[in-house]
Amino acid sequence: MVFAADPLPWLPPSAASFATDWEQIFWYINVVTATAGFLVYLCIVVFCFAYARGDRPAARTPRILGSTRLEVAWTLVPLFFFLTFFVWGVKVYNDQVQTPADAPEYFVVGKQWMWKIQHPDGQREINELHLPVNATVRMTGTSEDVIHDFGIPAFRSKMDVIPGRYMTVWYHPTQEGTYHIFCDQYCGMGHSQMVGKVHVLSQADYEAWKEGTYHALGKNSADGSPAWEGLKLFLKLQCNACHNPNPTARAPQLQGMYGTMRPVQGGKLVKFDDEYIKESIRNPMAKVADGWKPIMPAFPVSQVDEIELRNLVAFIKSLKTPADLPSRTEQAPSPVGAPTTPTQETPTPNGGGPKK
Repeated sequence: MVFAADPLPWLPPSAASFATDWEQIFWYINVVTATAGFLVYLCIVVFCFAYARGDRPAARTPRILGSTRLEVAWTLVPLFFFLTFFVWGVKVYNDQVQTPADAPEYFVVGKQWMWKIQHPDGQREINELHLPVNATVRMTGTSEDVIHDFGIPAFRSKMDVIPGRYMTVWYHPTQEGTYHIFCDQYCGMGHSQMVGKVHVLSQADYEAWKEGTYHALGKNSADGSPAWEGLKLFLKLQCNACHNPNPTARAPQLQGMYGTMRPVQGGKLVKFDDEYIKESIRNPMAKVADGWKPIMPAFPVSQVDEIELRNLVAFIKSLKTPADLPSRTEQAPSPVGAPTTPTQETPTPNGGGPKK
């Protein structure tokens, strides 16, 4: 019943271009060798019965001096198949080791017992790798301690990562989904725990993940992404003193608002988009949220430059659930350098807190 509910596949899914090339030669070699082995064992079984000693003396086989044609045939036929193995294998191997020059470079570092990965744009992951579908990427790997092996069965690819050396492999994912990462080289008592996941996303989802606005299964923004940097700035500016998930918050919550229509004072509706977020940070009095006091301070370029403004927008766009919005600083201290005393304002009588 267990296997009926969760059947085990004969082979991992084929999710990369190299996987297709590998499977073709794999099955070709298996079919040829299995067929040859079957014929040999079939002959053994047949001859065992055909020439078994019975009641009558078996006729003696006459002396055979040999057949040149037969000798040439059983030499050249296997040689032909072995040469096809070699030529086809060299082609597949050569295609795999020659990394496309224009492929973006990702770095992976093996360490007992985890995989540390960094993207070309600086995002970092541990035991996870996000890749765009139908795009060629280059992986450069090394190790901090012992020999590990970065293996992705769905890509039919393995790469030894060795201390003091840099190894390279490339992938071209062809199918969206989540696949396993294993360490395929025994590396100590935690070897079996050195696993991870590869997430192959559409190009749009991958770009959203890099920005930090793509949330799968409620996971945090990518380390090093604009949304991740925006979160740090959100805490440093102590925005969470007012914008937080607490019932007594002095400002409206921001999660799930992106793309919706927000009522503002004056009876108007405005779209909660990038421009509205930027304007609300630079000039918060321009469109004050309905039901909240205009207490939010403005943040000019001298305090928040354009790159930081973009990061804040990315972070606010990434907020999906109340859990994504940081609690106020009394419960979750801000980083070093953040203001230690929040702005003191009296909440409005309507139960909500004042907001810009």
